[in-house]
Amino acid sequence: MKIPFKIKDISTYRSELMGMAIVWIMMLHFTFTQIKALGFVSQYGFAGVEIFLLVSGFGIFFSLEKDSNILTFYRRRLLRIFPTYYLLGIPASIILFHDNILIYLYRYSTVGFWTNDLYWEWYVPSIVVLYLLAPLLKCLIDKGKLLLTACLAITIFGVSYFIVSKEIVSPKEPHFFLLYRIPSFMLGMVCAYWMKQNTNIKYFIIILLVGIPCFALLFPHHHQVYNYKYLSLVFLLPLFIICLTGLAKFVRFLCPILAVIGNASFEIYLIQAIFFHAIVTGLLVIEPDWHDGFTILLIIISSLLGILIHWLIDKSGILRLI
Repeated sequence: MKIPFKIKDISTYRSELMGMAIVWIMMLHFTFTQIKALGFVSQYGFAGVEIFLLVSGFGIFFSLEKDSNILTFYRRRLLRIFPTYYLLGIPASIILFHDNILIYLYRYSTVGFWTNDLYWEWYVPSIVVLYLLAPLLKCLIDKGKLLLTACLAITIFGVSYFIVSKEIVSPKEPHFFLLYRIPSFMLGMVCAYWMKQNTNIKYFIIILLVGIPCFALLFPHHHQVYNYKYLSLVFLLPLFIICLTGLAKFVRFLCPILAVIGNASFEIYLIQAIFFHAIVTGLLVIEPDWHDGFTILLIIISSLLGILIHWLIDKSGILRLI
């Protein structure tokens, strides 16, 4: 059976994939308890992060391909992340943490994440590390060291599995969330290399076929070992990419909306993180009878605010410096 998927579909539907990913993540964070079908889908929304990281790795590869100057690359990444992060950190700190100015600076520099429990969320500190590693990874991939890259990814994943299965760290240790997702970022960069080389998709399919039995072995035990659910779904990442690009082709009338959401996905993620943290800490309480309606409302509000902030930042000229 011929699979209607090409590696270049990741590039063609890059914004749409990011749009779907952030909506899926918001579905997970806000959850659906009354509409059972949406509740089933939303509980696996953490896979949206895998999609984010694959698409990010894909885009970073071509960003470095366009301009291999590492200092320029780092400057662009810093400008894309930190002005927005510090800006949206202001309401987060006021509403959630009541930081003084020094704590505020420490928290949103991401240093607090690695040296203390002083952080807002885990994703931004983690993506900063991946961006720092990206030039090295691209160098390995460009030099034809795909086997070495694959061994590195497998080793990282193996370490993650060992840490989880032996419960070496706290089950909810946020630093673990980065460790087992590094292979997703690396796969995105490798997919970009395959597209550059016009390589057949057979390697992508092989990864999928190897991943399915790995998922089948891990997932049934997620009730016994915390994070097995998170760890196991990484193996289905190629399947998610194939399905979501296929969905984008099928619902073309939604693609412009998904693309707008995807382009503002970073801002949307940070906005929804404020609401999510408020819910987790009990600052925002949603009555059960109104739960799903509020979930839809929070998804819409987060999306609209994120799009607005992205537009304002774009108008400020910061994004044009990237």
